[in-house]
Amino acid sequence: MKKRILSLVILSFMMTTFIFTGCTKKDDQKPVTSDNGDTEQTGEFKPEDGAKLKLWMDNDDYNIRIIEAFNKKYPDIEVTVENVSTTDTRGKLELAGPTGEGADVFVAAHDGVAISAESGLILENIEFADKVKEEFMDNAVEAASYNGKLYGFPLTIKTIALFYNKALVDKPVETWDEMFEFAKKYNDPSKNKFALYWQANEPYFAHMALSVNGYEIFGENHNDKTKLGWTSPEAIKGMEFYKTLKDIFPVPAQDCTFDAMNNAFVEGVAPYVITGPWSIKSFTDAGVDFGVTALPKLNGKNPISLSTVDVACVSSFTKYPNASKILADFMASEEGLKIMYETKAELPASKKMQEADFIKADEHLSGVAKQAAYSLPMPFIPEMANVWDPYKKAFTAVWDGLLQPEEALKNAQEEFESSIAK
Repeated sequence: MKKRILSLVILSFMMTTFIFTGCTKKDDQKPVTSDNGDTEQTGEFKPEDGAKLKLWMDNDDYNIRIIEAFNKKYPDIEVTVENVSTTDTRGKLELAGPTGEGADVFVAAHDGVAISAESGLILENIEFADKVKEEFMDNAVEAASYNGKLYGFPLTIKTIALFYNKALVDKPVETWDEMFEFAKKYNDPSKNKFALYWQANEPYFAHMALSVNGYEIFGENHNDKTKLGWTSPEAIKGMEFYKTLKDIFPVPAQDCTFDAMNNAFVEGVAPYVITGPWSIKSFTDAGVDFGVTALPKLNGKNPISLSTVDVACVSSFTKYPNASKILADFMASEEGLKIMYETKAELPASKKMQEADFIKADEHLSGVAKQAAYSLPMPFIPEMANVWDPYKKAFTAVWDGLLQPEEALKNAQEEFESSIAK
């Protein structure tokens, strides 16, 4: 899924260029421009008279609840909602925005923020910037930013974590050394019984093996296409570690599927799985008594997992920029994020909300939060779309013993460089 979303980035940019250069009508809606200077934030920010807003969001229960709560506080702002997937909002706005038919506020995965900002689809968040930077996780703020400027309002964060079956595990492992020792006692290949199941060759999951050994994708700031770094000593060391993980889960890469992992956990075969909050409902519905915690440490270091942040953005085509930002800010408020949690069971990206009693009482999401603190929002430079295929080929080749780590990464690096040179 991640690969599909990211592969659309360049296509979306091309579509946007076409729209703005070749399809403008005299009566088209003109984009609103933000003041990009050093604007002093004020304590009073009022909506425009007669503001009528359209919100795009992908959950009917949330849509109803958030508008009811918002209208209690802002009865003079009229809001209508359309159920639009977060993966589709940017592309739909590219088409509908210029005609005045697009949303005023929409929610999108953070990997679309950069291209949306670059192509002029969204407004800079000036008025609420200090508030967002103070209240939200640093990595969530980073995910909602581009070229040092904040765009939008971070809402929720998703990442992988370690899930464990309480019927099979008294106390979850805290280190990879402990996991290896557990596997030696538990594994029984003749019964297809292994300590840990996970999508081992999928980059979104496997990246943590390189990160825990110091690898930084696209450099320290994760935005330099010339610093992918797959041939670095840190990446090679990480891939060497990744190779050893097959001792825990000795199956071919093609069998490291989501279904295999899910079934093994639900059936009580797998003590541990690596997955994300998207699995919580299915495990709960299946009656599994399980816990969630951070990924095991290696040499005292926490693995850095990839994460996705959902961001509320304000369209540059809106006729009501003030009212739109007030709505987006409300969605990112404590009240709005609690509604998000209650209707979508997602982890708020707010530092304070992660310390809230209702989150702490939710042992599953609080476990995800432990790992989220050590997560990196997927880099959202356009070249990230060129990462996934060669990255997966490298992981697969090493996992199946077809190539040694250094050679696999060298091949992947060359494939990446060739793809971005075209």
